[in-house]
Amino acid sequence: MDREEMFEKFLGVNTADEEVVFSSKEFSKRNEKGCYYPYEASEYEGLIKIFDQITLTPQDTLVDIGCGMGRVLFYCNQRFLCNVTGVEYDKEIYERLQDNVAYYHVKFKNQEKKFCLLNMKAEDYVIERGDNFFYLFNPFSKDILEDFMNKIVESIHKFPRKVTVILYYCTYSMMETMRNMPFKLAGIIKLPAYRFDPDEKVYIYELGE
Repeated sequence: MDREEMFEKFLGVNTADEEVVFSSKEFSKRNEKGCYYPYEASEYEGLIKIFDQITLTPQDTLVDIGCGMGRVLFYCNQRFLCNVTGVEYDKEIYERLQDNVAYYHVKFKNQEKKFCLLNMKAEDYVIERGDNFFYLFNPFSKDILEDFMNKIVESIHKFPRKVTVILYYCTYSMMETMRNMPFKLAGIIKLPAYRFDPDEKVYIYELGE
């Protein structure tokens, strides 16, 4: 049993079933438009490296945009006991997410109130005043990313706080978008697969107090 399987068994979930993604009718619709990209689970080795450098508290809220079947939500909640919000547009994948959450809560009790799951587009998500960490694994096109980052900036103006944005597999177009934003680049984390793919890295951006 490899580390990926060990983590899945420990968390009591199945977040790596790619057949669910590519058989999804919603994925086919999105793929035609080219605005949203398919869900791909972040590797646990990568999550360990990221969150060895980024620490959350039980009072923090991490929002995973395009959360898929929930791997980042489960990992972060189990490690930090933080609040987690998962935003997933694909209805079929969202159903699998709900199944995973049900199994997770059987094993890790008293965390139900820490979870918020939403079946909607990223553009429709209303940023809450307590949302202070955002995780994005290359979920959509440059235009949508720009609009979403502007929403975060507006939220910070309305509810002053420090916000951290975690961009996993940060492409050139994503970096170009962020250069035109008031966010400060706080760090770059090279992931275990970086030696095979130079895009396998995470860019950390911060804004606010």
